[in-house]
Amino acid sequence: MVCMPSVQDQVRLVPALYQCATHVSEGSIGKTNDSLSEIKRLSSIVDGPLQRLSQIMADSLARRLLLSCEGLTGSLIHPSDYFEQSSIQSARYNFASLSPYLKTGFATINQAILEAMEVEKVVRIIDLSCSASHPRQWLKLLHGFHGRPGGPPEVRLTVVHDDNDFLANMKALLSKEADMLKIPFQFNDVNGRLETLDFSNLRDVLGIKYGEAIAINCSLQMHRLLVVDDNVSCTAIDQLQKMANAAQLKQMASSVYSPASILNYPRTPSPLLLASFLNAIHTLKPNIMLVMEQDANNNALLFSDRFVEALNYYAALFDSFNAMAAANSQWANERTRVERMILGEEIKNILLCEGVNRHERHERLRQWEMYMDASGFHHVPLSFDAIRECELKLLSFGLNGCQYQVESDSLLLGWSSTRLYSISAWRPKKGSTSGSREHMLVQRQMVWPHC
Repeated sequence: MVCMPSVQDQVRLVPALYQCATHVSEGSIGKTNDSLSEIKRLSSIVDGPLQRLSQIMADSLARRLLLSCEGLTGSLIHPSDYFEQSSIQSARYNFASLSPYLKTGFATINQAILEAMEVEKVVRIIDLSCSASHPRQWLKLLHGFHGRPGGPPEVRLTVVHDDNDFLANMKALLSKEADMLKIPFQFNDVNGRLETLDFSNLRDVLGIKYGEAIAINCSLQMHRLLVVDDNVSCTAIDQLQKMANAAQLKQMASSVYSPASILNYPRTPSPLLLASFLNAIHTLKPNIMLVMEQDANNNALLFSDRFVEALNYYAALFDSFNAMAAANSQWANERTRVERMILGEEIKNILLCEGVNRHERHERLRQWEMYMDASGFHHVPLSFDAIRECELKLLSFGLNGCQYQVESDSLLLGWSSTRLYSISAWRPKKGSTSGSREHMLVQRQMVWPHC
């Protein structure tokens, strides 16, 4: 006999998570253990997206509490240490195949690149998407160039990634396709991650030659450049954390809803690494730069704010992946792997890590607009054709929950009413010097005053 969950059990799951987070913030091991037992009971009744997410968040809460216990930190095994590297690589690859939003992002970004390179003879594409990079995107772009009136340009692609096998396979696949299409093609690989690149010598690092028309694609990576040492932002931050976390999470636990953060405490300090990166990109004078990012407020200084936002955001994302796998049964097993190895690791980083160890620092589109404007970039409106590509791609999945909207001539992709990803296009302002750190820091301080 199959035990079906009652409506009451499912309604109780979200408040139980808030209650558990409250006990973790208060440092109560006994109460946390009781809450974890209740979450385990409620989430094991049925295998649904909220239940699977709850298990991951409960594990993160338990680990956060243990990290505060003296003598236990060094004995904890990091969750990702359980994963085989080959499994992580497979999950990375299939994340793009399973996600309707990455596929849509690829189609939209490619259309914008084709339009920006309409008359160029030698094109340099810089793929800074690292772990989110996928050969499918560039295969489609090659075919787009192949059908260009007047013939294709010479295409030179530089890909940054930390997996040499991935880079070798991508090079072989794309070179073969370009040869078949009779497109002059050159592939340059850079082993590393975005945050490890030498921004002081980016032209040489990426193999860019003078005279090339440059298009830069950076998907789901720029938030990693927001990393800062949170511990130096306020002298009384520990006390502020405890007071605010307990107050907010208790309020959330008393409701079945999951409202956005209502507290207005200081955010993280100014992101110097991002300023250096955008300064370096500005000096390259790209024809266009495409940015795709998670559209969420996961860069808050307070744990309570991040917990509330992460629960809202990933509940919608898990829901969309569940619907995608339900519509395509062959993705059911891969969905589980992606949820645990990709999304689960993001959640753990958001909830467990602080300071320089927290690199999943997602921001809203409006904040990225401030960063880009302050660094000497002006916004390039996405064209009707690019937006149409987005619409057609989303419709092709046959999922009613997949939505898009145009905001500030950029695109927002979401599930039902929850915004999940943003896509925007940029170009250096004419006549402006490269974005200075000082200019960017002033802009940041105007938006978020420090303690």
